[in-house]
Amino acid sequence: MAMLRSQRGHNLLSFMFCTLLATALWMVMSINDEVQCDVRMPLVITNLPDTVTIVATPPQSVAVSLRTHGSQRIKLAWSSPPKMEIDYRLYRNTRAIYVSNTDLKAEARNALGGANIILVMPDSLVLPYTSRPGKALPITLDYAAEAGPKATIVGKPSLAIDSVKVFSTSHLPSSVRSVRTQRVVVNDLVKSTTVRVALIAPAGTRVIPDSVDVTFNVEPLIIKKMNVRVEPINVPADVRLITFPSCVDVKYMIAASDYHNSDPHVRVVADYNKINHHNPTRNIPLRIVEVSDNLTNVSLITDSAEYVIERR
Repeated sequence: MAMLRSQRGHNLLSFMFCTLLATALWMVMSINDEVQCDVRMPLVITNLPDTVTIVATPPQSVAVSLRTHGSQRIKLAWSSPPKMEIDYRLYRNTRAIYVSNTDLKAEARNALGGANIILVMPDSLVLPYTSRPGKALPITLDYAAEAGPKATIVGKPSLAIDSVKVFSTSHLPSSVRSVRTQRVVVNDLVKSTTVRVALIAPAGTRVIPDSVDVTFNVEPLIIKKMNVRVEPINVPADVRLITFPSCVDVKYMIAASDYHNSDPHVRVVADYNKINHHNPTRNIPLRIVEVSDNLTNVSLITDSAEYVIERR
């Protein structure tokens, strides 16, 4: 307190007061000055009848460059920008909603409280629309999927919906019979997985909805073993081929859901034509030629067997 009562203390207080006053005056003058800023205004089409569908997907927002007072700049920085509402009744013509650059600037100016609009992007809007009912078309899934080493994809991928509506300003060509998805590539799946996939609209059309959920059903694999009889093939009519052993073990993997309620089939053959008559070991190779669709990683525990040839 003694220091503040001194001459140096009075000088310090005077300096601090003048600094605060100058700062306040600068802030007031800055707020009143015009500044340039950019905002992105959400675009909304209003008063659109239920029977009308916009064929061209409208942009979600419009980029606006404006000059405004600092106070409004602060307001825009701390709050969401206002929506730009395009009234269908005001801007429709016989085929499309058309909003010129001048109209877009006017709509932005009204929504922003009279700000000076310098630039809008896009610079205009042309949105074709139709009153035709949409045509229902099936969805064609374009995908490549692989399960992890201890899992398998069960069945085909399932779609949340099996068809969509396609809207066009004219009749659809007869060649358009389905709507294809963007290509989906998923690898190393270890559990059932759902992904959102965009749909590819045919040229000059709009697809509603424009995406679909695709589910890949994945199950863990269980290792099993079965004993299979060896079947001789390509044996001449006067010859009998006998293998030792006559049955071999086959190892395979099967989905958990098929573990108890399936009858797996594996065919193992010994081909007479593969016998090497100059080989003193008298072994014949064995191979798998048929496997049930629900089995994976099928392998022979032994790939050869001894044999005896009997003449009839």
